[in-house]
Amino acid sequence: MRTLSDEFVATAQVAQGRMAKSVSTFARVLMGRSLADCVDSGRDNILQLRLLAAFMVILGHCNMGGTGSWFYDPLNMVFSQVHVHAAGLMVFFTISGFLITMSFERRPHLLRFLRARVLRLWPALVFCMAAWAFVFGPLLTKLPLQEYFSTGRGDNPYGYLWHGALIFGIRNNLPGLFQDKASVVPGQVDTPIWSIAVEAGMYLWVAGAGVLRLYRFPWLTSLAIAVIFSVVLLWPMTKGTPPGYVLTVKGFFGAGAIAWLLRRYIPVSTGLLLAIVITCFLARHTSHALPLIWLTVGYSVFWLAYVPRLPSLPGNVDLSYGVYLWAWPVQQCVVIFAGVHEPLVLFAITVPIVLAFATLSWVYVEKPALRLKDFRWRSSSGRLDAPAGHAAPAGNDKKHALVDKTPAQLVGVTSLP
Repeated sequence: MRTLSDEFVATAQVAQGRMAKSVSTFARVLMGRSLADCVDSGRDNILQLRLLAAFMVILGHCNMGGTGSWFYDPLNMVFSQVHVHAAGLMVFFTISGFLITMSFERRPHLLRFLRARVLRLWPALVFCMAAWAFVFGPLLTKLPLQEYFSTGRGDNPYGYLWHGALIFGIRNNLPGLFQDKASVVPGQVDTPIWSIAVEAGMYLWVAGAGVLRLYRFPWLTSLAIAVIFSVVLLWPMTKGTPPGYVLTVKGFFGAGAIAWLLRRYIPVSTGLLLAIVITCFLARHTSHALPLIWLTVGYSVFWLAYVPRLPSLPGNVDLSYGVYLWAWPVQQCVVIFAGVHEPLVLFAITVPIVLAFATLSWVYVEKPALRLKDFRWRSSSGRLDAPAGHAAPAGNDKKHALVDKTPAQLVGVTSLP
């Protein structure tokens, strides 16, 4: 028969056990775990984070094309050195550097890597540019159609699409389109796509480093990346030269690559994030503010990707690329033809329209193109031939089958802005 004292002791032990468990959980969250452990867990918020970054870009551009006021910019109100659309682009490039380096190191096959990159970037880009060149452009231009389609013009739609398809020579104007003074930026059809050429160029650097087998030396390669961007980006800042926008986003791509290479040594910690954020806030009016802001944005990417448990997107659809491609011209149309200038109203109207276009792009262009990433020719015997340099996997080779599905089927998917 249990006495009152026995029941008291048992209750105290249960309470003590619960408290110890709570303390352990709190300590684990505060101290975190390595980035490698986060990746190996197979759970992440990459798709949600990329979509959030796309919305950040839209919000920033709504401020630019609306009242001209930055009052609604949540970042600029606290940190005068950065705007929300710039931070969104930094998030994109950080994720991209991380995933693209992961992709090549896990499957170091150059032709397969390049094919996957082309299939991720090219179809949706060409689809969007073709739609604006030959469907929406002729409908919205203020010029006669004969002049719009004239090959004698330097901004003719054929050249627009051709240079867009080449990626590294993207143009940004079409005859008589968005020329109104009320437009976000007069004459510019889809300004954000300048970053696609930068992104593609970074892919080639990743491929080059992979071909040279530099990823076998993660510390040395990471040091080289850090030194290069310190010289071209941080050193000029010490002499009062503001950083170039293109170099800045390249730097974030490099930071993402370093994060992958040194993933075993990088902690993803709530406590460390809080320390970085507080330091950044306290130094926001000093000369060290901008590098600390960059550090905060970059580290926040990995914390948001692996610490909170965010709701999954329906069907794991990846709408971020389509949102990025279609947002600017849709904003132009809303500003010009609907006369909307209030940034938050412009944002509220733009987002659902852009999501509709992005969904069409994902379902009918991007997702079908990505299925070709692992396409294998069928030989005369009816068997599937593996790509050059790889043996055809056995039917029960689970390890081979999981290569492109860890984590969360991210390998082979870019984070393009």
